[in-house]
Amino acid sequence: MDVVGMWKIAEVNAMDKNFKQSWKTVGEMAADPEINPMQKAMAQAVYLFEADSTFKQLMPKEVAGGDGEPYDDKYVVGHVGKWKEEDGKIFTESDDGWDEAVPTDNGFEVFGFFRIVKA
Repeated sequence: MDVVGMWKIAEVNAMDKNFKQSWKTVGEMAADPEINPMQKAMAQAVYLFEADSTFKQLMPKEVAGGDGEPYDDKYVVGHVGKWKEEDGKIFTESDDGWDEAVPTDNGFEVFGFFRIVKA
């Protein structure tokens, strides 16, 4: 699967106030009062994977509250990282090295918490 392009979060491995984790869609998270507001905000991020092996986490300006480097009229840059393809697998760089972006039915599970799909 070609990773280059814009990806949105479809599901989050969310933790409720009792520390129970489960996969929830972004819509389910928004409606669940047991989910921490910071997790709800993070679920609104999109990821731009670029051909130069970098990716940008972009946050909607209204969610970021003006924090972050402007990307365009809608987004600010929350994080910049690296990705690579090796033996047909996609990896993202983390503090501990390289983590595999695990394929899902229509995208990837990345960073251990997000399932992303093409935007």
